[in-house]
Amino acid sequence: MPIEEQVKQNLVNGDTLELESSNFGDDGVKALAQMEILAQVTRLELGDNGISDAGVADLMASPHLGNVKILNLKSNEITGQGAQAIANSPHLNRLEQLILKFNKIGGEGAQHLAASEYFPKLNTLDLFRNNLGEAGVAAIKKSKFFKNLSRVRLD
Repeated sequence: MPIEEQVKQNLVNGDTLELESSNFGDDGVKALAQMEILAQVTRLELGDNGISDAGVADLMASPHLGNVKILNLKSNEITGQGAQAIANSPHLNRLEQLILKFNKIGGEGAQHLAASEYFPKLNTLDLFRNNLGEAGVAAIKKSKFFKNLSRVRLD
């Protein structure tokens, strides 16, 4: 099913996009990133879609992410490079929850996220099962930018 049809069928209450386990991969997320309807989405569920770093980079470049408060990218193929794309996206300044559990961001990805100034409202960060290592865990715990975190899940 084309991504446009999936979006129409899975837009809930006009602001929640439930696309978990839709298996559209990088091509689908690239097409999604270009869709203006994304601008009304506050909750974006993209877990378990085979999204790699390239797909995340395309998504993070989208100017339509400005209202997203909850971003779920669990169980994809995201590494430190993808985490860097997320950390460097200026379009996520309203983000409150970032779920990246069951990816492969490693310590490098954790350090990129910890150094990002683009998440001033982030209160929930889920990095469970990402092989963060001691340096990655320490970076998250010591981040001067994560002062509003109330829920953190690490390795």
